[in-house]
Amino acid sequence: MKAKIRLDTLTDIKCFVEAVSSVAADVHLSDGQGLKVSGKSLLGAAYTMEWHDVYVECEFDIYSKIAKFVVND
Repeated sequence: MKAKIRLDTLTDIKCFVEAVSSVAADVHLSDGQGLKVSGKSLLGAAYTMEWHDVYVECEFDIYSKIAKFVVND
């Protein structure tokens, strides 16, 4: 799955990392232009605050865990 998300605050980042840490597969955050970091890393997720767009990518459907962060364009 791939979804556009929003992580505006450090609290958002902490909650997101906690939500995806239990996922058995890799969870990545990407900017859609080639940059990619681990979604299970506080530092990696914090780095995304510099990006214009943030996407979460995972081989499993994790929508139920990240629904409050998903942006519906």
